[in-house]
Amino acid sequence: MPRKHNDYKSKIETYLSGIDHDRFLSVCRQRKEAQSAIAREAIRWYLENLDQRRDSKIESQISQSIKNMTGRICGMLARQGAQTGTLFELAWQNHVENGVQDQFVSATNLVKSKMRKRLEDDEKIIAERMGKVVEK
Repeated sequence: MPRKHNDYKSKIETYLSGIDHDRFLSVCRQRKEAQSAIAREAIRWYLENLDQRRDSKIESQISQSIKNMTGRICGMLARQGAQTGTLFELAWQNHVENGVQDQFVSATNLVKSKMRKRLEDDEKIIAERMGKVVEK
């Protein structure tokens, strides 16, 4: 339903650059509508989308922070993996020389199994905590 003239509360004046004014007039001609109607629609659209733009900027900043943290964690894991790999290789070489390969392989498989179980439990706990944070 179109608004009545007396529904409007105030008059706004603004100046546009020549290029912007030409673009504005072009839109008015294409849509075959009055300049005032197009200007009102543009202002309403801007006001309605202002919060969304602000939220989008905040989400972008959060996303970038998470990406940065992920990069740091991956770097730490890579360093830890290299150090663990070095220790593992030294232990493997030592056990091969002592002839206890089967015990070493058995111990390695046991540790992997325990780590898998621990990761699954930890992942559940973290998922529950993150769910509580997101719900707030």
